[in-house]
Order: sequence, then structure tokens, then C-alpha cells
Amino acid sequence: MPAMNKNCIDLWFSEGFTLVELVVVILLLGVLAAVATPKFFNLDDYRTRAAYDEVAGALRYAQKLAVASGCEVQVILSGNSYTLQQHSTDCASGTFSTITNHPVTSNTISGVSISSTPGSFIFDAMGRSSSAVTVNIGSSSFNLIAETGYVDAQ
Repeated sequence: MPAMNKNCIDLWFSEGFTLVELVVVILLLGVLAAVATPKFFNLDDYRTRAAYDEVAGALRYAQKLAVASGCEVQVILSGNSYTLQQHSTDCASGTFSTITNHPVTSNTISGVSISSTPGSFIFDAMGRSSSAVTVNIGSSSFNLIAETGYVDAQ
């Protein structure tokens, strides 16, 4: 490795930053970080999207369960929760009770509002919904097509 002469080293050090310039750059980076960081770590957006995906998945599961079991499945959406229910005794009559053998059949999601028009509906054994439904989760929404039971969530 060739030896550096003293003039090169002095030139390099004399061309460096002053203390004032370094403090100003660090101050600007601090202000930028204080303004930009909350935008990157806003948990409300993530929480709303997770709730959106969870409810859409639960509705798809309810439709598939109705088709697979041949029994109606009732869906109730209100406040910040959803519940999937089936007839307790047989497929044709009796009261609806909450399905307990699957983890996606009911949940309360804190910090996110869930509503639908109408508030409850039923999937029949063919997978059709008893009515067309618009589901609102936070500021996002998706539709359920009555004739096919298709959950139109993006």
C-alpha cells in the first residue's frame, strides 16, 4: 500500500464538516423522524385492515359451512363483533346457537367498528344469502351478493 503524504491527509481533514454543520444535519434528521415516524407506525390502519380480512374470511367460511353441512348458517354483525350460528337441534328448525368447534366463528375486535345492512342474514344450504349485504369496517366496506353468496372483498 503506498504511503500517503502529509498534504493529502491535511487536505482531507480540512475539507470535512464543521461542528455546526453536523449539529444542523442531526437536528433536521430528528425533526424529520418526529414527523414521519407516526405515519409509518399508525396501528389503526393495520387494525382496520386486519379486521376487514378477518370478517371477510369469516363470511366465506360461513357460506362454505352452510354448503358443506346442508344447514343454514346465520351471521350477526354489530358493534365491533361478529358471530356465526347454526340451528342447535336439526337443520330445519330450532333456535340458532353459536358455532363453537371452529376459531373463526365469533370474535370481538377492539378499536374497529363493524356494521352491516342488514345487521344479520342467513346463508342457505346452496350458499346463497337471505339478502344483499353491505359490510362496513372502519372506513372500508365490501358487498355480499345475495344470489350467489359471493363475498366481494378486495
